[in-house]
Amino acid sequence: MARRRFDQNNNRVDYGELLVEDPSYELDQAVGMTYSLDMEALMGIPLCLGMRGEMTSGQRNNPLYVLEAIRRTGKKLSIFCNVGCIKVPKSECRLFALLEGSIHEVRMPKSMYNFHPKVWVLQYHNVNDGRIMIKVVVLSRNLTFDQSMDMATQMTGFVGDEINPKNQPLADLLTFVSQFDNKKNAYNHLISNLKKVKEFDLIECFDDYEFHPFGIYGKSENGIKKVITKEHRKTARELFRNCYALFIVSPFLSDGVIADLLDDFNNHPEAGPVRRCLITRESSVTNRIFNAFQRRNGDGIYVVDPVFSSNDALDDGDTFGYENRDVHAKVFFTEKYNEPKKIYIGSLNASQNAFDYNVEFLLELQYKSYHASYFSVKEDFIPAEESPFVPLTDFNEDVLEQDEDEIDFRSEVYGVTGARIIAKEGSFNIEVYADSDYEGVTIRPFFVKTQIKNLVKITCFEDIALNSLSNLFVLSKNGSECLIRLEVENMPEDEREDSIFNEIISNKPMFMTYMRYLLDEDFYDSVSFEELISQGTDAGETTEGYGFTVEPDIYEKMLKVAADYPERFDSMYEVVERLDDNKIGEEFKQLLELFMKASGRKGKGRK
Repeated sequence: MARRRFDQNNNRVDYGELLVEDPSYELDQAVGMTYSLDMEALMGIPLCLGMRGEMTSGQRNNPLYVLEAIRRTGKKLSIFCNVGCIKVPKSECRLFALLEGSIHEVRMPKSMYNFHPKVWVLQYHNVNDGRIMIKVVVLSRNLTFDQSMDMATQMTGFVGDEINPKNQPLADLLTFVSQFDNKKNAYNHLISNLKKVKEFDLIECFDDYEFHPFGIYGKSENGIKKVITKEHRKTARELFRNCYALFIVSPFLSDGVIADLLDDFNNHPEAGPVRRCLITRESSVTNRIFNAFQRRNGDGIYVVDPVFSSNDALDDGDTFGYENRDVHAKVFFTEKYNEPKKIYIGSLNASQNAFDYNVEFLLELQYKSYHASYFSVKEDFIPAEESPFVPLTDFNEDVLEQDEDEIDFRSEVYGVTGARIIAKEGSFNIEVYADSDYEGVTIRPFFVKTQIKNLVKITCFEDIALNSLSNLFVLSKNGSECLIRLEVENMPEDEREDSIFNEIISNKPMFMTYMRYLLDEDFYDSVSFEELISQGTDAGETTEGYGFTVEPDIYEKMLKVAADYPERFDSMYEVVERLDDNKIGEEFKQLLELFMKASGRKGKGRK
């Protein structure tokens, strides 16, 4: 029997591992797209990209380790998410501020539209031969800790000399999102290289691919620029109409879309796909949808077995406060007369919002001849034994999805237009601007819990400390919260980052520990953060032990780095330039400059 591709028990993948490459490749740029964003989940991305590893609890609790991961990759990372869909984290860790520049909220032309793709485009270069590689990761999962059943796939290709038209639609999606970053030209090189990827490596059962972004083409609307193209880009309905067989996995549904795909508006008894099957959430099934999949002796509808939906069934256990898992994957398998069999993976639900209004993305994979059929794919998802899905035998109106308890922040997030910082003697004021007063809605700066104000046309916050300035603000309404990112005028970016570095590297022992880490990347394994704190407590505020004559291990490590890894001095210099002199010591600074000069390195600091 062929190996199952869609086996949730044996083919589970780690989100971070999908993004990283082997040590012979160095990251140049990473662009991720997600509908919703969890700040704590985002914190794990620099650890994966910069440290090439999963975030253990020890690493997550070690601020120096996380700080170094952000320092390495933060400027290379861009995350685009739907406006108003950032989850408020449990703690206001100052390290989040160092990732604010990587977050870009996408404001759609109308508030009922959503930005919904889940895709990554990453550029790496080979440190040995300089070849540039592009990695594309397509998922149905958002950048959160949700434990629902999702799908993901990855593909890599090398940049050549000629443009490959097949990659233009994905380049168009990058062009579209770049307008939501003030530094939109920062994506030009990545877009150019993506277009020149000759071919992407595919799993052995596939021999071709297509990229399908939706909702980005046409005329500009309400100040949002869409992509103009002379090429015809297929709509979702065009992809899935006139199928002989159609297998769908979609958690959210609309009667009209299902009726359209199954030709259910046609009264002829033989209309629509001969073979049809749906995996979904029971709460999304209406009477019409239930009947549509019974027509023509269809294979019906399947939902998650309650045994598998409980978080108790997960091996890794920790749910981070999310609800029990259900289907969240989006998959379409099609068989059409005189066409290859195809499977589509990505963000598109079989719903009206997805088909007609949202920005979405699908990866089309074309099967080689005789490598798949409707029956093999159905059996792959729904095996005869130990299937996570069970047939839905009748329609139950009582479990239809209810939305009345969900607090809608769309009016407020589209109504808040920006903010401005006003410098004062030793502190700052912040003004937040909205298009009107919003009754029952409050707002506060992310790092300031003590100043909660009603959201009005001009909301003022006074006496904010430098290290509490933020582009993030918390909106609250009827007991619910959401996080929004605003473009804040007069933000002292460099000074604020320096302040955060000094808050985390709070004394000389912490500084010397960081330097040891930069000199020897295995240092984390030899000392716990608790030991680090103990060192700082024992050392107090004394100045002994910070010249190289008293700390011979530092001097010895610098000698080795000078011979083998002189580029590490650049990282050390960048950190030193951010910190107050009393944490460094003049002796160490002179020693570092001496080694850099001897190694032919030039300082990249700002002071």
